[in-house]
Amino acid sequence: MTEQLLAGQTALVTGGGTGIGRACAAALADAGACVTICGPEVEVLDNTAAELIAANSERQVATIYCDVTEEHLVAEAVDFAANGGALDIAVANAGTGFPGSLLHLEKEHWMVPLGINLLGTAFTIKHAGLNMKAHGGGSIITMSSVASQRPTRFMVAYGVSKAAIDELTRGAAAELGPFNIRVNGIRPGFIQTEVLTATAGEANFALARRQTALDRLGEPEDIARAVLYFASSQSEWITGQMLAVCGGFTLIPESLDAQDMARMLFPEQMERDFGPAKGS
Repeated sequence: MTEQLLAGQTALVTGGGTGIGRACAAALADAGACVTICGPEVEVLDNTAAELIAANSERQVATIYCDVTEEHLVAEAVDFAANGGALDIAVANAGTGFPGSLLHLEKEHWMVPLGINLLGTAFTIKHAGLNMKAHGGGSIITMSSVASQRPTRFMVAYGVSKAAIDELTRGAAAELGPFNIRVNGIRPGFIQTEVLTATAGEANFALARRQTALDRLGEPEDIARAVLYFASSQSEWITGQMLAVCGGFTLIPESLDAQDMARMLFPEQMERDFGPAKGS
């Protein structure tokens, strides 16, 4: 069981029915928070809540319908999660992508990721912030992406929306800090969610693994642990920061591979620690 770092606290997770949001809800509930998950598909939310509670009867998980592009629904979700009092934690996780070349995207295509990712996050920060301001503070966690730093061909609208979340996070931290509200963000790497597994394709999975220093792809729980850190008092003097949880995927690619030269100078040690040279 997770240490009860969040006992007695309330939390809202947008997009909490699947993938990263679901894992975040589980981690926060295991830490003692009373968690509300929201999203546009009520049946998915209810099934997720039931499954989370069935797996651990001590978890407190509630659901509410919310399309994060509709500000009044975000406000209602915050009020519901706060249950007439303080909202301690808000995880602005709801997000989506929209593939297409910059040469082909129309206004309505741009508005899919900008609406959900950027405006949905802004509305969540706004209404969670208003509640937290009235109740002495809290923690808001946004969900960006490594795509805010590494260009993704034919997903430019998604990358732009995530880069905007980075700046939104920093701006919100600066504005809300005087109210004891911390705002931090996560940049997930290649996470094996249901959606990504179904759409990315084997070639992209292979490429991501080759470029991930820790030699494995991420799981939703990897992100949930970082969210739990930002939600808890363990990070009480941290705000305005973006944490890449990516297994090293955002490392700048090496300028050259000097393995052959290293093997000339340290042949025994290189073979011992890194195995035989390729092709040998």
